[in-house]
Amino acid sequence: MATRPASSARSIAARHSAVTHLQERLAARLLLLCLVPLAIIAVLGMYAYRLSGRVQEIETLERVSYVDRSYRETHNVRWAVAEYEALYGRYPNHPRILVRLAALYHEDNQDDRAVELLRKALALKADDSEAFSTLAYIELSRHNDVAAIAAGEMALHHSRTDVQAYNNLAWTYATSRDERLRDLAKAVTYAEEAVRLTRCRQKDYLDTLAEVYRRSGRAEDASKITLAGTSSRVLCGPAGLASATTEGR
Repeated sequence: MATRPASSARSIAARHSAVTHLQERLAARLLLLCLVPLAIIAVLGMYAYRLSGRVQEIETLERVSYVDRSYRETHNVRWAVAEYEALYGRYPNHPRILVRLAALYHEDNQDDRAVELLRKALALKADDSEAFSTLAYIELSRHNDVAAIAAGEMALHHSRTDVQAYNNLAWTYATSRDERLRDLAKAVTYAEEAVRLTRCRQKDYLDTLAEVYRRSGRAEDASKITLAGTSSRVLCGPAGLASATTEGR
């Protein structure tokens, strides 16, 4: 039987190898052609998802701003509660909605429900200074001074410009029924900071400062603030807030 020359066999093998290599290259290119559109679709899908979430967030914030503005103008607690409950139903894990609704529940004498929502907001966003500040305010109103101080200090830990937290803590440190919680030095520091940050024009904070001064043995300074009344301008400065003058003087 005749045998095929070795050179012919090598030539055939080489051709087979070349064909196989060509097929592999074609298959790779076809796969690439299929993957590129899929990748583009995936990227566009992710972008559309993020854009949709952003649009939803903007719409939510616009609604929140509308309700807040309307509430400030009308002080209609029941209406605001209903509006925020509707928002809460749509966005149950939105920290800002939870905090706003909690504040309204407090206004509606539903403090237990308010605290529950604030705890949920903090579970979703542990550094939410507004949630801590609101919680401190509610606990202070319930005479839970320990809880009020803890929440207030956390609010300041996350935001050094939270004037409500400064004011509420100053009041608690100065007036707490529990002598172990009183800290007049810290009360003065916090009360002065609240007044300074509000440019010395927020009457409630001036009242707190006057009370803190009185309890700290600074009756003359307290009297200056009290006598100046709502038209006062407390002289803010690095030396402290020890004097007041009448507006326009």
